[in-house]
Amino acid sequence: MRKLTTSGFICLEDDYRLVYKIAKIEYEEWEDGTFNYIFRPFYNVIDMLPDNLFQGIPGLDLSLKKSVYERKNIIPTFISERTPSEHREDLWVLMEESGMQALNRLEWLIRTNKRYSGDKFFVLPFDGNDTVRYEKQSMYDLVKRSDNIHRKLLEIICFGDYLYTSDIVIDDISRPHYYQILMQIYMHEYDKKKAYKRIGIGKAKDRNAYKGRTKIKIDPLLFDRMANDYLQGKLSADQASSKLKISRSTFFRRLRERK
Repeated sequence: MRKLTTSGFICLEDDYRLVYKIAKIEYEEWEDGTFNYIFRPFYNVIDMLPDNLFQGIPGLDLSLKKSVYERKNIIPTFISERTPSEHREDLWVLMEESGMQALNRLEWLIRTNKRYSGDKFFVLPFDGNDTVRYEKQSMYDLVKRSDNIHRKLLEIICFGDYLYTSDIVIDDISRPHYYQILMQIYMHEYDKKKAYKRIGIGKAKDRNAYKGRTKIKIDPLLFDRMANDYLQGKLSADQASSKLKISRSTFFRRLRERK
């Protein structure tokens, strides 16, 4: 019997626009109409998060520390709160907006730009890798295209990826410690920039300081082509971002803006 499978990453974004990869979610559907939702939490990220940022995944008891949570022939709370049911009056309008011919609630959640107002969760498409392992000779090799080393490290930490250089190692043991230290530094930098902007001295020439990161210019036609190839599974996120000459996190951020 043939099976349809859709996969994505449950993520959340904090007030500093850092993206946290919380869990992998999969939807399986068979020809006879039976289906199954599978959740695979990333405790290496979940366990380091403060309570004011993360209070759990709706409908799952994460205190059980299961590696897999399944909902067979049941629409889980996470999906039902965020997606249209098959009986919704404007269902076909919503599906047409997302380029869908048949209702797949997880696929709709991945494609839509609509957000549930109750929390900051969203779903990214699965790119073929649960995690990315960065192996660099030095920190310079990692951040030479980034103007903020603290943010670059935090992006790796929050997305559950790994970093191995001669200067620093980020793995599941060191992740929460580096997160606490780097977040304090980054929050201080971020709040200082906001304060400068608020009192009208945000420009470098006004205070002889760095004026902030400018938005990377990307060919919109090339980005649309890479984004479509990624969403259709023809390219991984790493391949698409490499072709665009941007970081993986920038690719995901522009992808959300494009929606």
